[in-house]
Amino acid sequence: MKKIKFENKGFTLMEVIVSIAIITVALISIISLISFSISGIVTNGSKTTAFGLAQEGLEIVRSIRDNNWLNYKRTSADWRDGLSAGDYRVQYNSTSLLSYSYTPLRIDVDGFYRYSGIPTKFYRKITISDVDDNQFKVVAEVSWQEKGRNLQMTAESRLYNWLKED
Repeated sequence: MKKIKFENKGFTLMEVIVSIAIITVALISIISLISFSISGIVTNGSKTTAFGLAQEGLEIVRSIRDNNWLNYKRTSADWRDGLSAGDYRVQYNSTSLLSYSYTPLRIDVDGFYRYSGIPTKFYRKITISDVDDNQFKVVAEVSWQEKGRNLQMTAESRLYNWLKED
């Protein structure tokens, strides 16, 4: 009679449980990393847009000042026409400041940010403050809410009457 010899070629229950636990931890880690990366990409995209909107606000105010110069308003009495101290809204296609209200920027059919079109999460406020007769400070503040957090981007510039004629 021959003896039948069994060889243990399988895994024990403990080895299977440990393997499943290691694979589960690895998958959860990878999913968390991907989720965190996507979240960072979205937040950085919003920050980039907010920075551009703040810079655009400063440039619009600078353009109004420059148009005053082109219209020969260069004295300390008139170089700041339309740029008195206060809070304002601006949009790229306007030659004057709009009175401030907490209104979201919108995207128009051409993809530009203004106050008509599809609402966005961004709000922009331009604050002008006096420094002296030939200088004023402009602060562009863009705020938005993302994932339950209030975020804000601020840019500041000082504009001078360097073409003054007294």
